[in-house]
Amino acid sequence: MITVVHVITMLELGGAQENTLHTVANLDRSRFRVALVYGPGGLLDARLPELADRTTLVALPHLVREIDPRTDAACFSDLRATFWRLQAEHWQREHDKHAFIVHTHSSKAGILGRTAAKAAEVSKIVHTIHGFGFHEGQHPLKQALFVNAERAAGRITDAFIGVSRANLTEAMAKGIIRPGQRTELIRSGMDLGAVRRAERLRTATREALGFDPEDEVILAITNMKPQKDPVTMIRAMHMLAERRPRAVLLMAGDGELRPDVEREIARGQLEGRVRLLGWRHDIPELLAASDLVALSSIFEGLPRAAVLAVAARRPFVGTAVDGTPEIIKDGKNGYLVPPRNPAALAQAMAKALVTRPIDPADEVAIRAWDADLMVRQQEALYLSLVGARSSEI
Repeated sequence: MITVVHVITMLELGGAQENTLHTVANLDRSRFRVALVYGPGGLLDARLPELADRTTLVALPHLVREIDPRTDAACFSDLRATFWRLQAEHWQREHDKHAFIVHTHSSKAGILGRTAAKAAEVSKIVHTIHGFGFHEGQHPLKQALFVNAERAAGRITDAFIGVSRANLTEAMAKGIIRPGQRTELIRSGMDLGAVRRAERLRTATREALGFDPEDEVILAITNMKPQKDPVTMIRAMHMLAERRPRAVLLMAGDGELRPDVEREIARGQLEGRVRLLGWRHDIPELLAASDLVALSSIFEGLPRAAVLAVAARRPFVGTAVDGTPEIIKDGKNGYLVPPRNPAALAQAMAKALVTRPIDPADEVAIRAWDADLMVRQQEALYLSLVGARSSEI
């Protein structure tokens, strides 16, 4: 039996968190003993009771996304102690010390988690790159801090998983992944079937939201944080509203920039054209009600919103950053524009509402983002790392 310990910061409503919870819930319990180490207080904590009977859950209050030297030092100590304890429990049941894996997610939990795992003499360390803490336009000193920390953590990593080729390529270019280190491209899996099943609810959902058949519904599935640049989306909508009088923007998500978004809506007098829906658990139904999906991110791993749009056979308009072009082919299933450019975004949305680009080839390509496939691919990686065949576990 292999023990796998997943490590992530607060379980906010986001792609990395959704992926991690799905993996933790669905790893084959006949072969894997599973633990989840997380920062408490996120919206997705509500799902944890479903896992409690077959997953070791460890909440660490110091495991937060923000950087703070004192808190991070305490978090390192907590993580190291947790890994020692979980290893001791593993060794009581199993004779193979190497059948213990720590799997970290995203930058902050990845850097602290891998460093603490090494300090606790964990045999195998895996890290998933869901995106980076550094990005273009960031202060050079902060960017250098993140890159150097990622490089240091990379030296003690046995295998990297990338949700996009672009992130893996960037990590190699910056020396985070060194020549010869193991890398795997495993897409950010999601329940594609739920998206397809919701299509039959299109008319009912639009009526419930108060839309007429002639209304053009644009859906932005986005956390309102700096990475997603939601203010640019509102500015683009202000420009689009002048050209498309039936266009309406739904923003599904919330976050620290909501006050900025609300001010921009008021400044543009868009109260009747933009609806802030907050956090939602009915994304498949909202996709069914939409005519277009849009996103204004400054950087990404590979946006789940783009994958969901393709699965729902809706055109997608977004920024040409990181892994986005791996799913969105400009002119075929959507349009891509530079980040921080509301005029270009508005123009692309207007064009998409007219042309409605859909690529028939996506029916096959989208299968790479199936959630269960993602889990099976990770299982294969774990087995390979400990040198085991499935029949031996």
